[in-house]
Amino acid sequence: MMLPATRIVDPAGITVAVCHRDPLIRLGITAVLRDDIRFRLHHDGRPALDPPALFNAAGSTQVTVCDYDTGMALLRHTWGRSTPPRVMVVTPRDREADVQQALSQGILGYVLVGCRLDEVTDGLMALSRGQRFLTSSAAQRIADRFSYQALTNRETEVLHFVVAGWSNKMIANRLGVSEGTIKTHVKAILEKLGVRRRTEAANIATRRGLVTTEHMASHAVMGAAPHHGSEALQFAA
Repeated sequence: MMLPATRIVDPAGITVAVCHRDPLIRLGITAVLRDDIRFRLHHDGRPALDPPALFNAAGSTQVTVCDYDTGMALLRHTWGRSTPPRVMVVTPRDREADVQQALSQGILGYVLVGCRLDEVTDGLMALSRGQRFLTSSAAQRIADRFSYQALTNRETEVLHFVVAGWSNKMIANRLGVSEGTIKTHVKAILEKLGVRRRTEAANIATRRGLVTTEHMASHAVMGAAPHHGSEALQFAA
């Protein structure tokens, strides 16, 4: 009778806690690591997403794998510690702003959903050595940041209105400046983003995360009643 194969676990393997909110991603990563002798899965008998369990897991493992929001929460919770957890996020969030924000908060590994399985394991190996790891598509988002000229604060403000679909005249009325001034800002925005049309600028701004949903929502409210009060003076060019 043939006996089932026994997995030999390397006692010196890298201990990994998988705390991803998406059950399919969590199970998939767990299955991959369970079959790889280089890794040991952390188990403490408590729900993977229970906060005390998550923080306890991060403190007793070499690498923690989680979704974007969980990873950011974990870094905020452990901010200031002499030895912060080594966190890898597996996420569909591929905007430049998302990647940059995660790295600035201490995320060491950024893996996009849909990557190759060996990128996950390669990333875990890199993080175990204290190195950063980004999948090629995530790294490209950071590289894109250096291929564009930075927008000024005023140009960023105008860009939000452009993405919201406002005309130059509407923006000018809202900010209390001339329509010619807005045309100059829009021209500069298009040149810096390397496009010819406002719609293209809007697409790039959304993809790169240059505009926020909160700011867009505020512009939608403001659009109902443009005015020229003290706020207009505050934004004057």
